[in-house]
Amino acid sequence: MQKTVKLKDLRPNNWFINSEKLDKVREAWQNDQQDILPPVLVSRIDGILALIDGHSRAFAAFENGQNEITADIRELDDIEGSRALYEHIHRQGPGRGIRTITDLASRIVTPQKHRLLWINYCTRWLEQHSGSGNVQLDKTGHLGTKEIL
Repeated sequence: MQKTVKLKDLRPNNWFINSEKLDKVREAWQNDQQDILPPVLVSRIDGILALIDGHSRAFAAFENGQNEITADIRELDDIEGSRALYEHIHRQGPGRGIRTITDLASRIVTPQKHRLLWINYCTRWLEQHSGSGNVQLDKTGHLGTKEIL
């Protein structure tokens, strides 16, 4: 279901933003092409809207003075990936200072640092909690999903 949601109501489910991806979204905004970007992907975790995919899109909207963004809202079980990882990230975020998209302003990192800090963290967590050492995230840091921007 697509719906417009307030950016301030979204808790990021990623603790870092890849600067290269953010630059591509910023370029879309500079060229007045933000409307062609897909909606962000959102689910409810513990009664709170969790931003599952689209952190660069949400952050760029915030930078451009937007208070709302179009979201594809789905049940967590209908989203490809590890439910346990999504819930873990969501619950650990506030303890790491991540409550809203604005909290990611100081966490914009190079693609290499994003891989080191975020993708490696998620991969290790999944390996420790899956019972097998054969877990692979895609290049965006998602298990089995593709983030567009």
